[in-house]
Amino acid sequence: MSVLIAERVQQALVQLRVRSTAERLDSLLSEAARKELSFLDFLDHLTRYELESKQRKRTSMGIQIAHFPGTKSLADFDYAFQPSVDKKLMTELATGRFIANGENVVLFGPPGVGKTHLA
Repeated sequence: MSVLIAERVQQALVQLRVRSTAERLDSLLSEAARKELSFLDFLDHLTRYELESKQRKRTSMGIQIAHFPGTKSLADFDYAFQPSVDKKLMTELATGRFIANGENVVLFGPPGVGKTHLA
């Protein structure tokens, strides 16, 4: 692809507010050439990349707007602090399979034992 066409496509992507794809256009084009993707496969790759990027940004913005005191993950939970919590069970719950099965999960206990962190 000529440099002029690549620049024109990149500018069009920016105008269309497809910024993540515009920023990575060169590497995406190189990857498509290396993998010998068809036009449709390349377009699929571009749109999935942009959708994932927008979802990440939307999630990040939502977290910022919510003003959470800090983000926590299951990996950060101190099981030594709360030995009564079954790590294997928490890992299983983290898969979300209980949702697909139509099951409920209730965390209960006194204040300060890690319920909110686990939720």
